[in-house]
Amino acid sequence: MCPYFLARQFLTQANIIVYNYSYLLDPKIANLVSAELQKDCIVVFDECHNIDNACIEAFSLNMNRTALVEANRNLVQLEEKVRELKKTGGDRLQ
Repeated sequence: MCPYFLARQFLTQANIIVYNYSYLLDPKIANLVSAELQKDCIVVFDECHNIDNACIEAFSLNMNRTALVEANRNLVQLEEKVRELKKTGGDRLQ
């Protein structure tokens, strides 16, 4: 049996868990690994000296000018569509 999957199976039964903080704080990883944790379990973070940088990185977003221009274009189109719908069927929007 694979040690990784065996450990994941035991997560659902454990009262105390020691593992790297990224397994709980990074949304991409947490949805896969930590979703099965019991609500009342105790989690001890290992290698916690860089936790502040990990939180900043996990919840940061890099965007370039092209993405911002495209997002603005989409918002303008959405605003035009809403305005059009208000004219033709305002009662339906209520």
